[in-house]
Amino acid sequence: MIHFNTIEFIEKLFSWFQQNKRDLPWRQTYTPYHVWISEMMLQQTQMERGVDYFNKWIEKYKNPTDIANASLQDILQSWEGLGYYSRARNIYKSAQILRDTYQGTIPCDEKIIAKLPGIGDYTLCAIMGIAFEKDFATIDANVERVFARIFNLTDKNLKKACFPLVNALLPKGQARIYNQALMELGALVCKKNPQCSLCPLTSFCIAKKLNIENERPLPKEKKAYVPILASFVIIQTKEQNIFIRQRTNQKLWHNMWEFYGIDNIFFDPNIKANSKEQEHIAKQSIIQELTKILSITEKDIQLEAKAIHTTSTYTNHKLSAYFFIWKINQEQKQQIQKNIKGIFVTNSQEYAMASHHRKASLKLNL
Repeated sequence: MIHFNTIEFIEKLFSWFQQNKRDLPWRQTYTPYHVWISEMMLQQTQMERGVDYFNKWIEKYKNPTDIANASLQDILQSWEGLGYYSRARNIYKSAQILRDTYQGTIPCDEKIIAKLPGIGDYTLCAIMGIAFEKDFATIDANVERVFARIFNLTDKNLKKACFPLVNALLPKGQARIYNQALMELGALVCKKNPQCSLCPLTSFCIAKKLNIENERPLPKEKKAYVPILASFVIIQTKEQNIFIRQRTNQKLWHNMWEFYGIDNIFFDPNIKANSKEQEHIAKQSIIQELTKILSITEKDIQLEAKAIHTTSTYTNHKLSAYFFIWKINQEQKQQIQKNIKGIFVTNSQEYAMASHHRKASLKLNL
């Protein structure tokens, strides 16, 4: 139940938003296309980084048809660095549907939008509420945090608890400003460490009145990341050409390009990342893999002494990856071409890669 003056609540929220809202590029137009792309990008992405990617994306792909007419490799490369590449693939699939069925536009129809690949409840509500100004409330982590404090919510399923409250306060016909104001308040003021002195809604906030604003929302259980060890070899010819291969028929980084190697090496998780012991395991593993696949001896594989080491966090995995350099002769090149599916390229940066491979390529300027 809501036990305060809802009109006053909305007036204060809207007034604050009009004075403090950030100048974001998709707010210049509010076109469904811009809202869709911005929301897809901002999942798991910091705002500043998201704005940079959005501007580059819109410059290159001015509408869904531009996306649909591009190659998947172009799309993946444009998305590179944002992670969660299934989002990019779903954007590509959706754009093709929009091009082929809806003249390259996003129709104001929630049933049609909901059927597009990669469109979940949140993105659907954002497009319908922010772009089309229909009465759809969007609930992200920022909104959850605001409502957890205002209503002193302690539910484990915070989104479910927020849903009736957020919708009850939604003023008819004003979903655009309402949704953005709540998200903006959570992003700028009602943050993890709340800045209550700057908040326009303190008089409505139960957690503030009880002096427990720092205890809401209840802390989530910390993720236990599974350590993963991977080892790769950067194969270079005398002409400085680099060998890469494309991942196919794999869920993880599907269609992305990579250096040859092993994704997951069995090892003692108690061994410290970037330790000599871990590097030794990675090196021996990739040498054994190469001798097996190329039918050569360990003496034939002269890896450079120092490896490139990268660490990356993916969902619930913490990846420790080693990249060893192997400079090969013409005979070895022929063996590689015969036994491993891939290509030799002059510039690996022209190909979409997962972040740990890209980090290694940039360190070596490949």
